[in-house]
Amino acid sequence: MRLVGLDFETANPRPGSICAAGCAVLEEGVVVEKNEWLIRPHPRLDHVHGACFAVHGISWYDLRESPEFPAVWPVIRRMLASGDAAVMHNASFDPGHLRKVLTLYKLPAVHFDYVCSLQVSRRLLPELESHSLDAVAAHLGHEFRHHDALEDAIACATIIHKLGIPENFIRQFDFQPGAEYINK
Repeated sequence: MRLVGLDFETANPRPGSICAAGCAVLEEGVVVEKNEWLIRPHPRLDHVHGACFAVHGISWYDLRESPEFPAVWPVIRRMLASGDAAVMHNASFDPGHLRKVLTLYKLPAVHFDYVCSLQVSRRLLPELESHSLDAVAAHLGHEFRHHDALEDAIACATIIHKLGIPENFIRQFDFQPGAEYINK
């Protein structure tokens, strides 16, 4: 199975404030393509909140010369289209930010299948005390640097490669420009 791990870090709590992205394509568990970007948030969201900085260590100074999301989206979109399913951990977070940034920049429609490695690990590893990305990865023997977008993307795809995808766990991301997305 060809899995595409995707992870975003955000500059602040506001939806769409993506400041880093990591995307990795795994073919039968082996990374065959990977990219990571620092991304300057949309001008309306262009500030880094202290709590977010404390998590990922990315400052406004790091982002000041970085491209905005539309410059990196074509590569991310191509990578997503190349896989059988995208994988995100806590998939209520990343798809929401993606939907918002696509709306902010008025980018074209996109559709892809995805699976949440958090939901899968909760189903298949109920004995774990924590189902955080780092806890699940450690349980499965995968070492990585947490809150680094590329490392997180590889980790969540690796989790799904090792655990598989239970029936009915595939979701669809469907973005249509101009559609109203409230709390999605």
